[in-house]
Amino acid sequence: MVLAREVSFNELTEIREKCPDIQLEAFVHGAMRMTYSGRFLLSNFMAERGRNQGNCTNSCRWNYSVRMRMKDGTVEELDINDSNKDMFEFLLEEGCRPSELMLIEEDGRGSYILNSRDLCIMPKLDEYLRIGVDSLKVEGRGKSEYYVTVVARAYRMAIDDYYDDPDNWNPRKYMRELESVGNRGYTLAFHEGRLSNYAHEYEHTASLAQWEFAGVVREVTDHAFLVDVKNKLEAGEVLDFVSPASRETMLLRIYDFEVADTGARRNVVHGGTQTTVRIPFDLFDHENIDTLKARFPAFTVLRKEKALNEEQWKRVKFDKLVQNLEVADKRDDANYDKRRDALAKSIGEDPNERHFKTNRIGAEGCCGKGCDGCMIFWQDDTYARARKTSLKQKQGEQLTEQEAKRLKVEG
Repeated sequence: MVLAREVSFNELTEIREKCPDIQLEAFVHGAMRMTYSGRFLLSNFMAERGRNQGNCTNSCRWNYSVRMRMKDGTVEELDINDSNKDMFEFLLEEGCRPSELMLIEEDGRGSYILNSRDLCIMPKLDEYLRIGVDSLKVEGRGKSEYYVTVVARAYRMAIDDYYDDPDNWNPRKYMRELESVGNRGYTLAFHEGRLSNYAHEYEHTASLAQWEFAGVVREVTDHAFLVDVKNKLEAGEVLDFVSPASRETMLLRIYDFEVADTGARRNVVHGGTQTTVRIPFDLFDHENIDTLKARFPAFTVLRKEKALNEEQWKRVKFDKLVQNLEVADKRDDANYDKRRDALAKSIGEDPNERHFKTNRIGAEGCCGKGCDGCMIFWQDDTYARARKTSLKQKQGEQLTEQEAKRLKVEG
């Protein structure tokens, strides 16, 4: 039995109790729509395309604008600008609730009143496993191999860890993985039976992530990884290897890229050029080569940190707050308004001014991202103490802020 997204956890529990011999499949992660599951009302109406045929237009994610119809039948755009924005309010009135007016807010980008956050059951996954749901469905259609890799891998690890130690299971580390893929902010949706106001994203419709797909290991040779490049790679960036065979990821900073076919060395490789680069094993300073090859086989995915503009970083913080409030089933209007106001204030700032979450340069002697592969650590006697410290850690493991400061003082 494949259960609709609208089935609450209480209903799911009742179904499980009354149908013990039927295998149950529940949708746990992916996009939610504002129409009932399987109906795709807007997409079918506007474009005669529905997700049941695999080609939904995602109409409920679109930007909708207000228009005025004049008495003569002409339609005019309602231009909302700084000079008149305080003159208008847009309200909905539902037929059975006369005079109970609901405010619709719209800015220069339009209104996103039909836009739902993405479903993520991870914070409540232990409840699903406890009652014995047989199959957990993750959205994959139309997604990249990076998205599917990270999400399915996170749920797989979470499931295994729950069965190993259900009493001490905690979703926090798996949520960090899920936040590294594109999302519209996460919601529990119908888990409690009724949507909260936190289930909707009124500010924006784009999917956002702090990391992006960098490449995928096509082949492992005797001496190197051959990696198909998926997004722009620049000299000095840190790549994170996400393995299908190992829980631990691995960081590596690379200062130039060798084109596998020609041997040419480049500082920049662009995605979409079908370029394969060669990453030799001798770049991995203290990894056993046989272990390295076993841990990171073909189809290992590479990701890299993504630079976001100020509006996007504000949205990441706002989405995180909303998710925590929904999971905890509590309200914090002061914090909610503060984060939302900060997000609204950042709209209109220079969208091209972007920065990373972690330092690109950072403190002298430490970039704050990952040590192994960093030239200043491995080629300068000044940083001998830093080399010694990092050799005690896994490949590419980041120094703590305290370690970096101590090494700076002592070095």
